[in-house]
Amino acid sequence: MASFRIPYLSQRSNKDGSTNYYWTPSPKLRRFGWQSRRLGKDENAAIEAARKINDQVETWVEGQELPKIRTLHQEGTLAAAIADYTRDVIEGIKPNGKARVAPSTAKTYRTGLKRLQQWAGKQPLDFITRKRVQKLRDGMIKSGVGENAAHTTLKLGRQLFAYLIDEERWEQGKNPFENFGMAAPEAREVIWSPAARELIVATADQHGFQSLALAIMLGYAIGQREADILETTIPQWVDLPSHKMQAEDYTVLAADAADGVPRGIRIRQNKTGAWIEVPVVGEVRRRVEANIARAKEAGRFELILDDTRRLTHRRTEKGSTGQLAAYEGAAGATRFQRDFAEMREAAALDAGNNGQQDLAGEIRTLQFRDLRRTCVVYLGELGLEDHLIAAITGHDIDETRRILKVYMPRTTGRAAKAIALATVRQENEREKRA
Repeated sequence: MASFRIPYLSQRSNKDGSTNYYWTPSPKLRRFGWQSRRLGKDENAAIEAARKINDQVETWVEGQELPKIRTLHQEGTLAAAIADYTRDVIEGIKPNGKARVAPSTAKTYRTGLKRLQQWAGKQPLDFITRKRVQKLRDGMIKSGVGENAAHTTLKLGRQLFAYLIDEERWEQGKNPFENFGMAAPEAREVIWSPAARELIVATADQHGFQSLALAIMLGYAIGQREADILETTIPQWVDLPSHKMQAEDYTVLAADAADGVPRGIRIRQNKTGAWIEVPVVGEVRRRVEANIARAKEAGRFELILDDTRRLTHRRTEKGSTGQLAAYEGAAGATRFQRDFAEMREAAALDAGNNGQQDLAGEIRTLQFRDLRRTCVVYLGELGLEDHLIAAITGHDIDETRRILKVYMPRTTGRAAKAIALATVRQENEREKRA
């Protein structure tokens, strides 16, 4: 611990010699709703986090802002453990300032934890046994909760008790949710066809959802998550420096750009935390730059705008006058999903009215998140190696390979492409040595 004292910063040594740091409020602060927070094992990061919380306390003391008052749960109960897990994990912040859990994932986690709390929230932790967990599993299946929801709930129970074990509040090797006897449901394996993608984009354009159309195109072109696309800001649109790539690659990208300057979106990869610039070319680039111009004119900071709504007295109303809105926060993500569903249905109706019933049926099954997987397959069909695809989309290598294994059949054409590429590369190497 640093030689100077940070108010409310405490520490606890673990058996393995490491140290956990906490922000622990005084009894008086607790009475007003302030809760302890786990700050991790990095001393410098913990000190910085504690200082930020202390700044919030100071603001509160001055009467400018009140903390959220949390429901108090009896110590030692499952509900109390869920509250601690929610605070430390779901609402936790990484040392780099990013949330430990993505907003979409956090929403799923909260739903599963709510089921656990309804099941045995008032019970002491000792109540949770392997046999009772099995009864919970069987009860959820019989009640019609659904295989995915039941599995997610049980998996969260396992994660919750793993957290308690790490906190030394539960015995190592005694996780009651371990091996809960339910296989993970098959992963969603849907790919957008070019016809479906083009029709939904055209439908969104026709109805005035230019940003939604752009989001779809970006999802397909660079394979990023919906939340990351909605959170993309104008400063993330950057020139691509030549020193970060091979000279021949820079030449190709510069030739594609009307002004001779390659540009792309600066993205932090969730798996590694590294920042990379992903090039954006062709029609997608044109649309990005057009949207940036519209956003700047409207005084917005975001790339993806909520084109059909305006801000009026801090409310977002469809069709009203006022400042152009964006899909901000959880409420904005919900609006985006509803707008996407509306355009998807309009596109399906259009396809059906034109006698394309198969296309209409396909469109109704599509979700925005499927674009990320579609991007992997598209890049794989172009012959890109899995590690290059992963560098763009942010998938880990194993997940990239799994997707390609499912969707990339071994054919004579693909074998020919592989040999042709190898031949060209070998010839290039010979020419360099000569």
